[in-house]
Amino acid sequence: MNLLKAYVHQVVSYHPPAGRDELFAEIYDEICEEYADQLVQNPALSQAEFLDVSKQHPMKYASQLASNSSSYLVGPQFYFSFLSALKTGASITAAIFLILAVISALDSGNHWRAFFQVLFEIPGALLWVSAAILGIFVAMEKAGERATWLEGWKASDLKMADDHQSISRGESFFDLGLSTIALLWIFDIIQIPPAVRHDGVWIEDWIILLPDWLWIAAVAMFLFDIVFALFRLTCNLWTRRLRLITIGSNALWLVLLGFVILQPQLLNVAGSEPGAFSDLVPIINNVLKASLIVATVIIAWDLASHVWRLWKLNRD
Repeated sequence: MNLLKAYVHQVVSYHPPAGRDELFAEIYDEICEEYADQLVQNPALSQAEFLDVSKQHPMKYASQLASNSSSYLVGPQFYFSFLSALKTGASITAAIFLILAVISALDSGNHWRAFFQVLFEIPGALLWVSAAILGIFVAMEKAGERATWLEGWKASDLKMADDHQSISRGESFFDLGLSTIALLWIFDIIQIPPAVRHDGVWIEDWIILLPDWLWIAAVAMFLFDIVFALFRLTCNLWTRRLRLITIGSNALWLVLLGFVILQPQLLNVAGSEPGAFSDLVPIINNVLKASLIVATVIIAWDLASHVWRLWKLNRD
């Protein structure tokens, strides 16, 4: 692993995504030239020693590249630390509320209402958490404090990375929540509320016409998605390994979804006589298949984006 590249990836990851590629090329060329100049004087100098001697914490270096305007409540010295604290606070808050929502749903007779009632409280909680974090950093700025937590950095503290694209915490939480709900539904812990009304009666009992092995595969995939989403929440940047795992997971989901879409019929009404719902069942099946096709397209697009990014990294 190229330590210099990993360092620059970390530096530019704090800046807006739109200009990261150009900023990476500029800073990487500059640091490589500095390292080459010092190698002339000290041929045994390692990249780690070079970074320890001449560079600061990646966040501190990124702060030096930011605007020095004094018109902001949180200045350049604390700005990226402030953003990092906001992301961490939001992640912890969302995780706590997701756990509380699952517990509330399991403890309530109306699972969905209890689940979403807790989730709807997240925006208000995030506002309070954000305001508290902002207040702390504004107070530190006004008091003339320094970002002492960024001092004493060593190259050994560098988190290895081969890309400067940040992992979306929102996407990770979405995958975590969706997989959790799906597992709770598969294990019949929560029920989908009736959404189809026929001849004045809500239809609640549906038979899903899929083989047992598919359910086992789906459970395994949802469990993997939960673990993988939790792991992604501990990471900041994409790596080749994470992209390869994502590509493999998406490919498996495409295979499973493709098999489901190709089935002649997915649903039927439990206990119904043959032809009893002949006007309704085909419509429901077509709607369900259309939804699965949309999901397939989204997953395929995500897979293609990771393949393209991986190809670009390998080319560079």
